[in-house]
Amino acid sequence: MKSKPWLIDLLLLFLLAAAAYLSSFKGDWQFDDFRCIVDNEALKSGSLSRLWRFSPGRFLVFLTFWANYESCGLDIFWYHFANLFIHVLNGFLFYYFLLLLQEADGSDGEKRFPAFMCAALFLVHPAQTQAVTYIVQRLELMCFTFILAHLIFLLLALKNKLFYIPAAIVLAMGLFCKENMAVAPLIVALGYFVFASSDLKTFFKEKKKILALAAAVFLILCLAVLRFAGVWKGTSFDFSPLQRLYADTPDLAAYFATQFKVWAVYLRLCFWPFGLRLEYDVPQEGFASPFVILAILFWLALAVFAFINRKRWPYLAFGLGFFALALSPAATLIPNGLYEHRLYCALPGVLIAVVFTLFPKKNLYSAAFLIAVILLFTHAAFQRNFYWSDAELIWRDNLKYSPENFRVNANVGQALMARERYLEALPYLKKAIELRPQTVEAHYNLACCLAGMGDLTGAREELIVAKKLKSKLPEVKRLVDEALKAIDQALAE
Repeated sequence: MKSKPWLIDLLLLFLLAAAAYLSSFKGDWQFDDFRCIVDNEALKSGSLSRLWRFSPGRFLVFLTFWANYESCGLDIFWYHFANLFIHVLNGFLFYYFLLLLQEADGSDGEKRFPAFMCAALFLVHPAQTQAVTYIVQRLELMCFTFILAHLIFLLLALKNKLFYIPAAIVLAMGLFCKENMAVAPLIVALGYFVFASSDLKTFFKEKKKILALAAAVFLILCLAVLRFAGVWKGTSFDFSPLQRLYADTPDLAAYFATQFKVWAVYLRLCFWPFGLRLEYDVPQEGFASPFVILAILFWLALAVFAFINRKRWPYLAFGLGFFALALSPAATLIPNGLYEHRLYCALPGVLIAVVFTLFPKKNLYSAAFLIAVILLFTHAAFQRNFYWSDAELIWRDNLKYSPENFRVNANVGQALMARERYLEALPYLKKAIELRPQTVEAHYNLACCLAGMGDLTGAREELIVAKKLKSKLPEVKRLVDEALKAIDQALAE
């Protein structure tokens, strides 16, 4: 540290991230960006109390959106700049965390090499583009910032107990970024088990105070998450967010069984992040499915292997456990789809497991291989960011992989409609209805398309169907009623 070689490491990390995300500044607003930023009246009002009411559980992130809006309006360049800044900061914190972890573990040899390689792979990994370039996923970025800060302060507290104070503060602050922060105490307990105990019996005996504290903090954070979700305000808590939109939301048991396959897809993306897309088709299957059984056996075998070899390869056990804990809030019971940004907090675990197990020491072959992977990933991330510049482009790309997916067809049609290319949009909107005929939004979009083409009678028929289906969303009901009224008026004239 006296010669400060880590400054060169940070400079290289910054240059790699800049190279991977230089193309991201051309990205446009996408999907939830409109609801959360562009059309968010609470954000534009300048009232922080109103912004708090909009999303109390993610208030800190929306506070940064408010700061963006107050300083530069809706100039998207600065929103991308802020996201990339946080991503680079996370790379630096991840690097520092790994240095501290090795110091606490008493590891011998070159500490900078595996730490740098993990941080570099984290920064340029193509699967991270969805979290970084999709503006609203600053939620994931900031959540990981506070997870890392919490872990770093706890490692520093091993030398100076005063660091327990900022560790507790950042843990509480992280809760106001995203609910995933609740797993941070479990990651801490995992670290103590892997690096500071000889066996389970000793661990439970010697670390019972730490375990009790971790369990208590985890419970408090979970209760706080429910509080901010509105459970204690007398409102109904919808355990399945998609239930508001689709009548065919999967059965909870089937969804949970399918997650074992979903986790395999996430793991594959960590090693082979190519063919990225917004929507992944993973058929829902129960526990009796051979594919689900094979997936369960695979994860059990991996967990047993890591547990048995935790003293020989502690970073393998810690990394895989980190991956599982970070992914569990988004991919266990609550049906909310398979999306690449879920990997943002979980990918570091896989990187720790692989790099520290297979490439712990610097040598010509290890360095050459990892540098080649880093450069390949940097190029792939740079290319992937171009797709985020245009809604039609990114959904058409997804269409190559999922031609029978409802949302993909619906969004391709909607993107074409936005450019008044109604004739081109028509087959995609009809396909969406064919795939999911009970979806109100699909009939509403088709009605808008037909109206744009001048077919008011056809548009009215679709709106009547949409009205009969009775959407659960008040804003959708309002749009259907207003459109039907306008069509009737136009036909009367």
